[in-house]
Amino acid sequence: MRIGLVGIVFFMLAVCRAQIGSSIHTLYENNENGVLKHPPEFYLLEWEKDGKLQEKETPLSIVVDSMGRQEVRMLVNEASNPVLYTSNIETPVCADGECRLMHIRLYWTLLGEYAGFDRFPGLPLTKHDHDEFLQADYLKLHHLLSDKLSILERRSIDELVEKPKQPEVEGADALSGATIKEVKESVVGGALYSCYVAWHLVHGAIKEDIKEHTMSLINDAMVREMLNSNSVDYQMFALNQLEMEKYAEQVDRISEIFESSIPMVRTFIIKNLPDVFWSTEKLQRPFWNNFAKVDINSRSLLLDHLQYASKDTLEDLSSELSVMTKNQLRAYLQHLEEHKMTSKSLRKNLEAFSKNDSEKYAYLVAQYLEE
Repeated sequence: MRIGLVGIVFFMLAVCRAQIGSSIHTLYENNENGVLKHPPEFYLLEWEKDGKLQEKETPLSIVVDSMGRQEVRMLVNEASNPVLYTSNIETPVCADGECRLMHIRLYWTLLGEYAGFDRFPGLPLTKHDHDEFLQADYLKLHHLLSDKLSILERRSIDELVEKPKQPEVEGADALSGATIKEVKESVVGGALYSCYVAWHLVHGAIKEDIKEHTMSLINDAMVREMLNSNSVDYQMFALNQLEMEKYAEQVDRISEIFESSIPMVRTFIIKNLPDVFWSTEKLQRPFWNNFAKVDINSRSLLLDHLQYASKDTLEDLSSELSVMTKNQLRAYLQHLEEHKMTSKSLRKNLEAFSKNDSEKYAYLVAQYLEE
């Protein structure tokens, strides 16, 4: 009986799909003749002002349960450089023996990470009892899809639902059970199945397929665009792809990233700067200039290169003593002592710091000056 019911359900879904057919693409109001003229409604990346992206075919596809393979297209800019990947997804979402079609247009970055989604006009996402998603629900879904470490990766759908103790109780909750506490706050209430299906579509095997396809197309222009992106993933990828001789050409952008990015990226930059940076005052200077602005670990990594610092840099650091940890200050003072570094401005800054009662490690500088 159950098998027959499931067959009827999917026959009805097939009929619905046939009625929509290829017209689903024309329902997307932001896409005219395969041209994306505005950023997706829910989007993580920056959008180039007045930018337009053209759809381009790829050999990629995404497997959608019971609906077969659905095409994944690439979106390229006016210079024909890849910017995004996208797919118009149509998939059944089944819960409590009831199946509905979910329509959503998904976007991935060039590295296969979630970039955003669009909804189709007239085809809203729905919850139990066919209640339509509210704006807050779409935002919650967007936040969920942005989390690549979600608990949804590690649990099956059955593990996300508490089985009801009294199945004879009437109502939808008695049939489906309540969403477990660990995931309840991150999914849209009444739409666990839709959230689960969407998350696994975004973060499934297609991620690696997209990245491999991008790697087959990678060129200097793409690397430069990623380097100039605000995306940490793109920055790290570009820095990894950047040939050593190109680092000096991109010193301005790399130093900007060093100033504004996260500690992980700064650590990568310092550890991978070519020797020419540390042997050239002009190239290393922008990184020392950000000494007081960066995190503690990045400052320590910079101080590991004190032997390459110029006299001017060492003098400038003497005015940044208040941001140094105890060990950092000791390393700096030890370097001054070993290299007999001294100047009027250097000593003036050291003396001012040593006499400042509000400085916790003023005594270290005082001891250094006495010795």
